Amino acid sequence: MEEKIRGLEMQLESLVEFRKGFEQIMEQRHEVSEGKSSDLQMEAGLGNSEGRLGEESGQWKHVTKRTRQRKRRASEGEIELQNRFAELENEEGAQQVVTEGDRARKKRRVVSPIGKGEELMEITPNMRSRRIQDGLKRITRENGNGKNLQPEGTGDRLENSTVTRKRQVYVIGDSLLRRIDRPVTRADPENRRVCCLPGAKIRDVDLRLKRILKGAGKNPLIILHVGTNDTARFSLESIKGDYVRLGRTLKEIEAQVIFSGILPVPREGQQRCDKIMTINRWLRQWCYKEGFGMYGHWEAFMDRGQFSRDGLHLSREGNRLLGWRLAQLIKRALN
Repeated sequence: MEEKIRGLEMQLESLVEFRKGFEQIMEQRHEVSEGKSSDLQMEAGLGNSEGRLGEESGQWKHVTKRTRQRKRRASEGEIELQNRFAELENEEGAQQVVTEGDRARKKRRVVSPIGKGEELMEITPNMRSRRIQDGLKRITRENGNGKNLQPEGTGDRLENSTVTRKRQVYVIGDSLLRRIDRPVTRADPENRRVCCLPGAKIRDVDLRLKRILKGAGKNPLIILHVGTNDTARFSLESIKGDYVRLGRTLKEIEAQVIFSGILPVPREGQQRCDKIMTINRWLRQWCYKEGFGMYGHWEAFMDRGQFSRDGLHLSREGNRLLGWRLAQLIKRALN
């Protein structure tokens, strides 16, 4: 890169020297053209005077002061009508000559040798050489002297290979998923999402599932934690039927699915806990039969301190534990 910059600096110095030489040549030609034009004016004046003398040689005329003034004005008008640069146009092919003031105001666009004509850099007489060098260095970094600065073969690999998108992970469920987004999404925030639906039951998740997974990509990982609210209102057969309908919807999506087991509810009695344990046992068998995964938490949440005062929702300690367990489950499922 340093050798390329030195070469560019040498080219820049040659361009500046060429510009100075070109300006000197134009000034010399301008002076020569002015001298030639004055000689032409003198020759034209002498020719006209000789012609007039030749015409008047055979006659005598009375010449007054006013007559001389009229002739002088006429001769001056003839000289002004002549083209001062006629001789220069014949030699240089009608090349335009500008004065020093015009050259100072006019911007000349010089083709940069780096971009091969694609990028132009304006150079004015007042532009400093340091500024020009900085511009050339900037163009060198961007274009690399018209060459690709990437290692050989890198461009071909980028063109031929397709950018693979990471698998999307969705954790969907009821209000027990509150405040678990940080431990779940910390490893990959762009590709992991937690969708908490407060008060949601199995039917609600089934209705909203396709809308939530819109744009999820190919073969996403879906973790479902739902069913706690259903155990308080519906019978076992109704809950099983809702799980079956949800499974049909999941098979249409073509994704890796893992069901999270229902947690205990400390505020309820033993009858509610027995019902939840029965559903979890059936859910494990049904997931194995349908090709889904099942991850239970029953033994990990036997401590009453992991739940809030209402005996239904999790405390901060319980949220951290559930979030950590789900993050470990995602890690194992992706690997």
